[in-house]
Amino acid sequence: MALALLSLLSLEVVVSVVSSIIRSLICLRSVASCLLFVLFWINPLLSVAADSPNANKVTPAPKPPSNSNSVGVNQISKAAFNATAQSLLPMTSDQIKKLHQLFDESQRASVASPSAPPRPTISSQYVRLEPGVTPTVIRLAHGYVSTLAFLDATGEPWPLDNYDIGNPQAFNIQWDKKSNLLMIQAMSPYNTGNLVVQLRGLSTPVILTLVSGQRAVDYRTDLRIPGVGPNAQPVLGRNLPEAANPALLNLLDGVPPSGGTVLKVSKGLAQAWLLNDHIYVRTRLTIISPAWIATISSPDGMKAYEMPKTPLILTSINGQPAQLKVEGF
Repeated sequence: MALALLSLLSLEVVVSVVSSIIRSLICLRSVASCLLFVLFWINPLLSVAADSPNANKVTPAPKPPSNSNSVGVNQISKAAFNATAQSLLPMTSDQIKKLHQLFDESQRASVASPSAPPRPTISSQYVRLEPGVTPTVIRLAHGYVSTLAFLDATGEPWPLDNYDIGNPQAFNIQWDKKSNLLMIQAMSPYNTGNLVVQLRGLSTPVILTLVSGQRAVDYRTDLRIPGVGPNAQPVLGRNLPEAANPALLNLLDGVPPSGGTVLKVSKGLAQAWLLNDHIYVRTRLTIISPAWIATISSPDGMKAYEMPKTPLILTSINGQPAQLKVEGF
């Protein structure tokens, strides 16, 4: 048992133990005890240590300090950085992009209309005031503002005096109390009502029907009232007709007369069509000659003329007379 235990000890341990015992015996000054101890105990121990596998091995000298400490610090720092990054940003770049995409889709879906957006239109309409006629219809849409412009037969603004609405909770109306413009917005997707407008100096009220939830919405509607308003300017040519010509009204909106032949106008300052020996001209210029049969204009300065067939048109450009040649008859 003792020998087995000693075989596990290295030579260095045995030597160290023996040296300690010898020093102790010397201190006791017992030479005889020291000799006896060497003969009976030290000699067997040295023999066992010599037979040990590590007996011939030389203990290597200690290595000088290396960079192992700095390497360990770097590893700890890197591990801490990775742990912090994983804690603060646990998702990958692709996951973040996908999350942004899903958020964008949800935002778009939250405001998307279940149906297609209404088609915007800008048009001119002739308002009839005689009894028995159907009131003009104004198409509205929830979330869209529609503007109504009241004009006289010459195209000049006709100011309002007052207005009233049949369903105030369904429609929001804005007016600056001095102009000829009304701005209307539907407060719900589907509703109907009517609007009564009193124009300055006109005894007959203008009655309009308001309808929301249509496939088209009137962004701007120029409502032409028969007669001459308080802002009308003197015009050249014949007297204004009692009612607007539907062909001229369509021409003002950019719709050519049905069945008309396209004519070529020099300088590109006007468009012209021939229909039933009459010329229909759309231009921003003021036509001086020949005398026109009928004319209407819009608030943006566009004019539509009906005049006899002629190869030359005399106009005014910035106060200077100019001739336009008409070809294609």
